[in-house]
Amino acid sequence: MKHLFIKGKNNSNRTLILFHGTGGRETDLLEVATMVNGSANVLALRGSVEEDGQARYFKRLSSHQYDEESLKEEGDRIASEIKHLAAEYDLDLAKAIYLGYSNGANMAAYLLLNHDIPVAGGMLMHPAYRSELINNGILLQNSVLITAGARDMMATAGEAYELKKHLELKGAAVEVKLTDGGHEIVSEELMEGHVWYLKVEKMMDDL
Repeated sequence: MKHLFIKGKNNSNRTLILFHGTGGRETDLLEVATMVNGSANVLALRGSVEEDGQARYFKRLSSHQYDEESLKEEGDRIASEIKHLAAEYDLDLAKAIYLGYSNGANMAAYLLLNHDIPVAGGMLMHPAYRSELINNGILLQNSVLITAGARDMMATAGEAYELKKHLELKGAAVEVKLTDGGHEIVSEELMEGHVWYLKVEKMMDDL
């Protein structure tokens, strides 16, 4: 799986695991990562599925219907890859968070709901988790921030709150922050992400 690793400053033990949106690449969220924590390690993964020449993390049957088999297959493969890369780069996953946008946020949601990778949390921007794939055996102790746009027709605010419910039922502490925007990432989300991350970082300090 294609990926980008950037070593953090001052031997930081924090890590941001990045998941781009449809048609993106592993460099897309570097600016977002800098706003959230400019000193952390960055591990950015490129989606391996192609749709009309665009990279994604899993296939879909239509714009609003997932290919559940692909989501599970690719998600499980990515989970294994994260563990492998964490060992290769000597990363402490308990001091890592997922940072995903759109299709990447949906993959990060799948990982949180179905795999016991011990990340501290996730910042999910404009997710729409349209899947029944939820492992009932996973209990979360994560902190999750979900951002959504009030004018977003691709991933609605209602879907953000639906994902919040799924995560909370499994034990996660979840915040939803709404902006007046559409499906694009706006500066308000970056500020919210930074403030949220400072709280998560204090939790990491206690580990």
